[in-house]
Amino acid sequence: MKAIAGWVIFRTGLYRLRRRNEAVIVVFHRVNDAYPNDPLTYTTRHFEAFVRFFGRFFKVVPLSELLRRLETGVVLGGCLAITFDDGYKGNATIAAPILEHHGQRACFFLTTQFVGTDHVPWWDAEKKIQTKWMTWDQARALRLAGHDVGFHTQTHPDLGVIGKDEARREVGGASDRLDAELGEHSGLFAYPFGGRKNMSEENRSIVKELGLRCCLSAYGGTVRAGDDPLRLKRITVSDWFMSPYQFGYELVTGRLEAD
Repeated sequence: MKAIAGWVIFRTGLYRLRRRNEAVIVVFHRVNDAYPNDPLTYTTRHFEAFVRFFGRFFKVVPLSELLRRLETGVVLGGCLAITFDDGYKGNATIAAPILEHHGQRACFFLTTQFVGTDHVPWWDAEKKIQTKWMTWDQARALRLAGHDVGFHTQTHPDLGVIGKDEARREVGGASDRLDAELGEHSGLFAYPFGGRKNMSEENRSIVKELGLRCCLSAYGGTVRAGDDPLRLKRITVSDWFMSPYQFGYELVTGRLEAD
């Protein structure tokens, strides 16, 4: 029923009357047809359906462009930025070509010590998934193709739990490694797990000390003029959304707002 309502709201243009002064940042994790039942994974078909939906009803912009608009006061309304967390190989080999085919660009946040390794994180080990990470060459190719590349710490710790010294190594070390591999300063950061409790204020101060351009969460909500770039909200796109129009319905009716 929500998907049907969303179809009506978007196809008739009613969505333009709501949330028109806000931008949206969405976050995916993995695009791969091998794990259709994993909540962190979208199939190629399902992902492309969202890409088409975004392209039809939003102005899809790179995260760096959305930040520029936020920093300079340019109108944000109707903009949407696509992001990916962790650094899975399929995001470079499957998702990126789909985005490029539709004229869209995304930001890929990499867990820098996982890049090019066989490391299996606990959330994949529990499901017996053999994790595949992108390589640094693939990350550089994404950047050359016009995508943004950011970082997601070195080893994906909970920044709401670890102390400041460890957090500085995780955030600062990842930033330095990414800059060295790309040959340019990114400053684009999304913290692991993305909940309110997963970033302490003490560790958020490190992000500011390092002069990073943004710090993204993943617990819901939209972006409005005047928002602090170090406290930006994202909406996680998971298998809970049965269709893009359900996502649209939940967005327009405010059900994806952060509590």
